[in-house]
Parts: sequence; structure tokens; C-alpha cells
Amino acid sequence: MIFYEIKKVFSKSMSKIALLVLGAALVIVSILTINNLEYIEYADGQKHVFTGIAAANKLRDAKNQWAGYLTEDVLAKVIEENNKVNSSKESQSDDFNENDKAYAEKQGFSSILDLISRAFSEYGDYDYYRADSITAQEAKGLYRQRISSLEAYLETEEKQFSDAEGDFMKKQYQALDTPFYYEYEDNWKALLQNISTFLLILALAIGFFVSGIFSDEFQLKADSIFFSSRLGRNRAVLAKIAAGFLIATGLYALFTFLYTFIVLLLLGAGGSGCPIQIDMWDSCYNLTYLQAYFLIVAGGYIGTLFSSMLAMIVSAKTHSTVIAIIVPFALLCLFPFLSRIITLPGLCSLFPDQLLELYIHLKHSVTFSIGGTIRTSVPVLLSAYLLLCAALPPALYCIYRRTEIK
Repeated sequence: MIFYEIKKVFSKSMSKIALLVLGAALVIVSILTINNLEYIEYADGQKHVFTGIAAANKLRDAKNQWAGYLTEDVLAKVIEENNKVNSSKESQSDDFNENDKAYAEKQGFSSILDLISRAFSEYGDYDYYRADSITAQEAKGLYRQRISSLEAYLETEEKQFSDAEGDFMKKQYQALDTPFYYEYEDNWKALLQNISTFLLILALAIGFFVSGIFSDEFQLKADSIFFSSRLGRNRAVLAKIAAGFLIATGLYALFTFLYTFIVLLLLGAGGSGCPIQIDMWDSCYNLTYLQAYFLIVAGGYIGTLFSSMLAMIVSAKTHSTVIAIIVPFALLCLFPFLSRIITLPGLCSLFPDQLLELYIHLKHSVTFSIGGTIRTSVPVLLSAYLLLCAALPPALYCIYRRTEIK
């Protein structure tokens, strides 16, 4: 029965078209990720700027020369190399082409320079040239400076944290493992920055696929036969629920895997063990890129499952596929849009669309105060919506099996 329900969904012409559209979205978002100019760009100093796969290969070769743990000696060496390049005739020249040659020599350790600049800038701020005024001895204190910058910020009147949140942030900062492990990781930066867009498209598409599972019997005028059959109000309903779950899970797993596989195949898979602080310096989450990726994917899956289940409930209640299709769009697109018009800062952080925006939560350290205890938003969102997802199937079963035949 489950296989039959799944076959009904994918035998529709609109479902086949939707699969093609989803495949096209996969290709487009993958191309945009691979050509992410914020991270995947390489200049050779000879007026040639590489992007995409070629840039990724050259960046990997250059940055992996500095692969290893960022100890005090390594940080000091980076400053010495930076000072050496800055004092070169190319860097001192008024000719932009000569300046480009100097910049090209820094690309192997540019991410480490960014870390030093962020560490010695004020908390929440970033001075790109700050590392140019840091001595090799000062650079050795990078990890201590990260904590000191936060403490200095918490003493200002401009701080946006309560005392409890400030104490929590300090504990998280102090618990971060140092020294950082470093290697080429621009591939993971690009992947995590763009994956939320693809997960949103995927969630909306999955909502389209499952929205007709419970309303089809009414659209086809087969509801009287369905509900009057021996298993129509028990096993048949369970089969529809299982089909919706398997379709949502299968499509999500398949297309998320394909997106990840394409990006990491073409940009490289190394760097997964680097801490996210290399990209998200102020984050209070002590995670590697791989751990952050799994959290983001888990959040996207729970958000997709939640919106799909609600779409199926609306489909079962209203007997309308069109209304059911609107549900994922309203939850994941319309509510966030309205939240920008009507300011609801606390409530907005709990909207289901936030499950597909965990990258932002990881980067900006969103927290909640629950019972006087500070909690980071990611586990709160995952736990809350996972419980809701578990409660929706029984509700869906009760609604549909009690449907009256007219």
C-alpha cells in the first residue's frame, strides 16, 4: 500500500515536472556555490584571476603550505611574512598591477591574517588592515585576545547581552579548543554559506510533492470507495502517512547528498576538521565545519518534515491540494517576510523557517533564556520542532480516519 501511494505521487505529470525543476535548482545553486567569489577566487599576480574549480585547486595548494595547528610560532611567522610582503617594492608601488603581485603572495596565509585582524579588532567589528599593525609577539596572544575583546565589549554600555548571556558567552569562549587546526577550508565556507538557499528550495518542493497525498481521493471522487473499504480507515491512512514521510525523507536525503557531493567533489573535501571560528570568529559554538554541516542539514530536515506534515494535515482537513501547497510557502517564506514588517524579535527566532537558517544562528550566536538558564538557539529549535514533528502524525491519522463521506 505504501509503494502504491508513492507511485501515485510520482506518476503525475506535475510531479515529473517538479523533479526536473528541482534538478535544475540543484545545478544552479551548485554552480553559484562553486563560483562563490567571496571565497573561491585566486589571483596569480599576473593579471589573471581564477574562479570556480581552477581557483579552488590553486587556493588549496597555496593554503595547505600552512596546514597544521596555528601555534604561537606559526602566528608569529605569518606576521613576519606579512611584513615582508608589505615592505616589498611591489606592495610599496603606486602601480595597482604591482600591488596585485604583492597580494598574490599573501593568499596562502590570507585566512590566518583575517583571524589576526578579527582578534585585534573590537568585538563585532572587523578591520581588514589590523594585522598590518600587529607585531609578531602580539600575534602570539591571538586566542587570549579573542576572550579579552569579548570581556571589554561586555563592560561597555553598547553591549547587547544581558549579564547572564555575557557569562555564558565567556564560558563558551574559554571552552574552545586551541590552537586551531588549519588547512584549506574555503570549500566548506562556500558550502555552508549557500546550503540554506538550496534547503529552502528543497523544502518548498517537497511540500508540493506531499500536498496531494490526502486530498487526491476527493479530487478523483474516490473517497467513498476509499473509506468504505475494509482497511480504508486504518492501514490505508497509515500507508499515506508513511508514504509522505518516505517521500520527504528520500527526496531530502537524495538532493542534499547530491548538492554536497557536487560541491565537495569539485572544490575539495579537505578542511572539515577546522573550527568554524576561522569563518565565524564571534560564534560561541565550539564546532568543526563537519559538525556544523550536520547540524544545518539536521535543522533543514526537521524544518522540511514539519512543513510537509502540516501541509498533509491541511490537505486531509480541507481536501484541497492547492491550499496544502500554500502551507510550506507561508511557513518558510511569508512569515519571515512579515516579521520584517512587524517587529517581533523574540518570536521571529522561533519561526520554523529558522530551522533552515541555522548557519545564521551559528554565526551570530543567537541565545534564549529558559527558566533563568541561557541556551543556544540551535539545540532549542531542533529539540522543539522534533517533538512537534513526532506529534503531528498521530494528529494527521485521527483527522483523516474520521473523515465523513458526503
